[in-house]
Amino acid sequence: MSNPNNAKSKRTGLPQWKSWWLLPLIYVALGVVILVANAISGNTWSGVAWFAVMAGVAALYALGGKFEVIRQARGDFEDERDASINRKAMAATGTTLVIVLTGCIVFELARGNNPAPYSTLMAIGGVTYIAALLIQRYRS
Repeated sequence: MSNPNNAKSKRTGLPQWKSWWLLPLIYVALGVVILVANAISGNTWSGVAWFAVMAGVAALYALGGKFEVIRQARGDFEDERDASINRKAMAATGTTLVIVLTGCIVFELARGNNPAPYSTLMAIGGVTYIAALLIQRYRS
């Protein structure tokens, strides 16, 4: 379900800004970044393998439109129920990441190591969450 005008869907009234090609494009771009990073570090074959994985995920998103789960992951919602399922799945993912990252921070601190990678991810997630709350609350 693609709407280039950023208008609301006629069926659901929900904003439709995503296109079927957005996620595949993002995954291919990330695959290229991983390939280049691995090539720079001398691990070209590892980069090729990761690019293949990312391209496979991109192909799944691009060509899997007949499957309901793929459409939901792409943001092609049929109705409010699909949007609600997606919202709950995202909330569960966020909660799981907070718990796992907190565990990683505690583990690194207990070992006497610097938990900076994990705490940085937690900080980015927290700032993103607060920003999204504010944007959603005060948007017109």
